Amino acid sequence: MFTERTPTSDEVLRRVGRNLVIFKQIEHSLKLLLAHHKNAGPIDRYAESLQARAECVKKKMLGYLVEAYTTEVLRDAGEEPPEEERPDDWFAFSFQISVETEFMEGIRKDLKLMTDERNDLVHHFLPRWQYGNDDAMTNALAYLDEQREKVLPMHEHLRSMVQHLHESAKIFVEFVASPEYEKQIELMWLQSSPLVIFISEVAAQHHRKDGWTYLAQAGSLASREMPEEIATLKERYGFKTLKKLLLGAEVFELMDEQKSEGSFRTLYRNKRSPLDES
Repeated sequence: MFTERTPTSDEVLRRVGRNLVIFKQIEHSLKLLLAHHKNAGPIDRYAESLQARAECVKKKMLGYLVEAYTTEVLRDAGEEPPEEERPDDWFAFSFQISVETEFMEGIRKDLKLMTDERNDLVHHFLPRWQYGNDDAMTNALAYLDEQREKVLPMHEHLRSMVQHLHESAKIFVEFVASPEYEKQIELMWLQSSPLVIFISEVAAQHHRKDGWTYLAQAGSLASREMPEEIATLKERYGFKTLKKLLLGAEVFELMDEQKSEGSFRTLYRNKRSPLDES
């Protein structure tokens, strides 16, 4: 203990506080990234799910945060992200950074260094505090400055990642509020609707040798198998005719073919994906 302040002792305490603030900022950045880098759930419970995740992460210790950061936020560029099946009303946001293996290993080393330095300051600095010993105080100042330089790269890395997260979230929110998003949601609903799926299955099972299916045939089958869907086409789907529905779904190709007597008939087929053509 000491009874008298000196400029040197005050400077040691100032630098201790400075380093502790840096460590707390690093911890705060890790918690923010892990709490907000992904969220999913029914759209009416999305905010509730995000809040629950944030509350859970807030209670985690630094060791957990460091490990989770390198497995959840950072992703090895050589690994394929897993595909997840989600309900139609599922709403999801995900923020990940794909990095090379060498970079990932460097981040892990820097995180371990940061953790070790934080623990050393919090749990083992007191023996360096030798009030009245000028050499010890000078060494303490050098130790604190060296420690700061060691952890500043990680501090800057996480600050940059938080900025990227904020920018991504802003883009996401702007898109959700845009007419394009509303259009995409309606399109997704239309493409997964029972009638569009049925029409697609008809095309796969009842087609000519050239791959085209008569729309009139598909309409007849739909009227027999799904009469209520056809009877309320305008009310349910917003399209007056089956042809307009197929055009609106954007998963079919349509063609008007002239018959021998001069009239036309409409044919359609499922659009081919690049994988189908390769």
